Amino acid sequence: MLKNISRDKAFYASAFALSWPVIMQNLLNNSLAFVDSFMLSTLGERYLSSISLANTIFTIVNLTLFGLQSGSSVLIAQYHGKGDKTSINRVLGIALGLSFTISMCITLAVFFFSVQIYSLTSSDMELVLIAADFGKVAAFSILLNAVSIVYLSAHRSMENPRLGMYILGATMLLKTLLNWVFIIGPFGLPSLGIRGAAMATLLSRVFEFVVTMAYALYNKRFRLQPKALFHPGKEILMDFLKYSLPVVINETVWGVGSSLYTIIFGHLPNASSALAAHAIVMNIERMINAIHSGLGHATAIIVGKELGGGRRDNAYQYGMTMMMMTTSFGGLAALVMAALSYTVILPYFFPFFNATAATMAIGGPIILIATATIPFKALNFVSLVGLFRGGGDMRAGMVIDLVCIYGVGLPLSALASFVFNAPVPVVFLMMAMDEFVKGLLVIWRVRQNKWLKDMTR
Repeated sequence: MLKNISRDKAFYASAFALSWPVIMQNLLNNSLAFVDSFMLSTLGERYLSSISLANTIFTIVNLTLFGLQSGSSVLIAQYHGKGDKTSINRVLGIALGLSFTISMCITLAVFFFSVQIYSLTSSDMELVLIAADFGKVAAFSILLNAVSIVYLSAHRSMENPRLGMYILGATMLLKTLLNWVFIIGPFGLPSLGIRGAAMATLLSRVFEFVVTMAYALYNKRFRLQPKALFHPGKEILMDFLKYSLPVVINETVWGVGSSLYTIIFGHLPNASSALAAHAIVMNIERMINAIHSGLGHATAIIVGKELGGGRRDNAYQYGMTMMMMTTSFGGLAALVMAALSYTVILPYFFPFFNATAATMAIGGPIILIATATIPFKALNFVSLVGLFRGGGDMRAGMVIDLVCIYGVGLPLSALASFVFNAPVPVVFLMMAMDEFVKGLLVIWRVRQNKWLKDMTR
């Protein structure tokens, strides 16, 4: 273990340079998501619950796009190790084409059938109608974000993660400002409620898209090659489908399963309180996840680059170092959150969101369960996204992810909720079993030492 942790300063400097922009981007995004939730909670707890439902569709879309990012990033990182920019353009062209097509279909579906879609997420029609108001206006932000996020992800794989941090950070700051204007309604302006939040989302994504496209056209660091973008070639297309399609399927199907957790909460007898408690706890957890997410993405780039450069032993050793470092962070974060749960979070943080007594009663046990999952989530993310995808072992990661959510988490939580009418914390615990079992399977796969595969031509 000490051998894997001990590295020279150059390695840690490189890992830090790759991970900190992603960590800062995630922290900024999640802290502003916290502000968004707070602003909506001033309108009443039902609005906080509704935005949790509204985001189920956007979560599925984001995870599908994340799958395209991750799948293309693995190939781009390895071709970056070879210095092959033409192949990078070809991979990027395929990813952009797929992301645009998928997001266009979803955008039109949410715009024209928002009430019908959101009625699947909850039996509380008032929550459904509020969520549909958000979805109908914000739908076109999906299409804009799909293009910019894939392009920015490609730069991250080419060791330029600061670009995404700057553009997405500015986008989130603008979104928060617009939320304040449209939701709160300062200086005598009208408060537009949930529609205001949707307008802020859409306008901020317009800004993000324009800035990203301007950079793509005029930067000198990575030149777009239209011929390669629009004519990627059969070989690169087959490679993309072989290595990236499992990641896209993984993230999309996992995203649907993850959203089903929210839908289970939405069909509980006390849906409003359950959703509100879950939303508040997730705001806290996302701040912690931001760090191991950044470390996981850095791991994928480090492993992919070493493999693409023909340095297999380095890829393995560096991957083990990043896995142990990320998991150790998860353990430390869990200890801190456990200490703060009943001393700070429940008595001070929940009332900040105007939580009712029922919501706070549910929130206490949920905090402790979420705390227990943190080390496992850190281990699972750095392994599935960092080691396995960076190493080209996407299929194993897909199988582990989907078996755990559809074979463990969803069946147990559905039984607890709909068959045994268990309390909300018990339902949440059954959902968390997904991460515990996944951690065991991840360790088993890592120990097999079959996850390193060079995918470049």
